[in-house]
Amino acid sequence: VSAAAAGACKNDPGVGNDEIKVGVILPKSGPSATSFSDALNGIQARVDKANAEQETGQRKISIVDVDDVAENARNLTAAQQLVQQEGVFGIIEVSNAAQGSARYLNGEGVPVVGWHVGVPAYGQFKNMFGWRNTQPPDPAKTYTTRNADVMQQLGATKIAAVGTNIAASATFVDQIEQAVKKTKGMKLVFKTTDLSVSDREFTGVAQRIKDSGADGLYTGMDFLQNTALNAALQQAGVQMKAVIFPGGYDRRTLSLQGMEGVHFGVEFVPFELSPPAYGEYKTRMDALGKHADGQVPYNGWLAADTFIRGLKAAGLECPTRKNFIKNLRKVKGYDGNGAYIPVDFDDAF
Repeated sequence: VSAAAAGACKNDPGVGNDEIKVGVILPKSGPSATSFSDALNGIQARVDKANAEQETGQRKISIVDVDDVAENARNLTAAQQLVQQEGVFGIIEVSNAAQGSARYLNGEGVPVVGWHVGVPAYGQFKNMFGWRNTQPPDPAKTYTTRNADVMQQLGATKIAAVGTNIAASATFVDQIEQAVKKTKGMKLVFKTTDLSVSDREFTGVAQRIKDSGADGLYTGMDFLQNTALNAALQQAGVQMKAVIFPGGYDRRTLSLQGMEGVHFGVEFVPFELSPPAYGEYKTRMDALGKHADGQVPYNGWLAADTFIRGLKAAGLECPTRKNFIKNLRKVKGYDGNGAYIPVDFDDAF
């Protein structure tokens, strides 16, 4: 794009002659930081690639990040700060508290791209895009049989489902319950969503799971909680046929206590299969001096990649929030450069 064309643009907030300012919201502190904060490195790596290769023309992307501590109220104030004080064009969000700002950002017409992590807002508001999936607006009534199918294939038939009292976690565990109850030959024998995100001691829960006779465990907690619970089960002498964590796919975790025999759910083509997106990602992460072989930073990369696709869909000569939302929703067959099964953003919504 020429400088003249950029200068002639009737700028939306965050769009200048040589810059597009983008906000980032994620937990950088608090109990959930371990599960989300590394996403910022992946976001920065993808922005670095875009700026180096002039993917957004003469305008370079700059990012401003705010910590929401994974709390809904803080998530709202983070969004208000980015929109009202920083004047960002749009937001990349990797937080399980994204529901907190969702209605506000929708009302302001601000585009949001993120890792949905079970937040219903991604299926409620047209301005919010999960980079691969969205959460249905009625998640308590919706489930995938895949979760139960995998447990059954691994030999587990009596399932324990454990989550926290955070809405996204509780909803996920409810979906696991539905999948198990509607799968022939399987039974839910233990369920709790009463734990807090700060709980790290699971001796009592492990004993209750042992008493239930469960031979399979599916969790909806953060990584540190998941490993602590699995370690407590092992110390209690529980032999599980299947243990599945919704996150934690990271080479750094392999030697940690509580990781033995664990499977992970991921929404992208695994690194071991070397998709093109992973090669680009690793090169940029290495340049930043950051750890690459992890699910969380890669999710940041994929969210930023989708945001950049939205900017291109909006029209680089004069991107507007309205055109970003309208035109990215029309994109079909998008796969993040081979990172996942192609997505149609309208169908996904």
